[in-house]
Amino acid sequence: MVLKNSLYSIEGQQSQEGAVSYDIRLHADHFIYQAHFPGEPITPGVCVVQIAKELLEEHLQRPLAIKAVKNVKFLAVVSPLEHPQVRYTFRQIRDTPEVVTAQVDISDGDTSMTAISFTCK
Repeated sequence: MVLKNSLYSIEGQQSQEGAVSYDIRLHADHFIYQAHFPGEPITPGVCVVQIAKELLEEHLQRPLAIKAVKNVKFLAVVSPLEHPQVRYTFRQIRDTPEVVTAQVDISDGDTSMTAISFTCK
């Protein structure tokens, strides 16, 4: 399931010294938030990871499939009501013929919310 332009939309992109950042807007009216959880919407962890994969695809301009998620640290709740705009910052993107690896930090600008290390092919 593609979440871009339904659960979230890209508001901006920046590149800087070995890193690329995407500012996204979470859409609190998306049906996923109606179930997770009514009145207190929280972005499911699987969606946080899927968004990271989709943004990496956007950066590399090609489709990817997640091969492994090596590390996920959920440090704060990603709520579309409390934090409607969040930033995904990719560091250490390694693009080889076999796999793509990346580390991504999700934050609201000041507070780190999630850190992910994953591999795609």
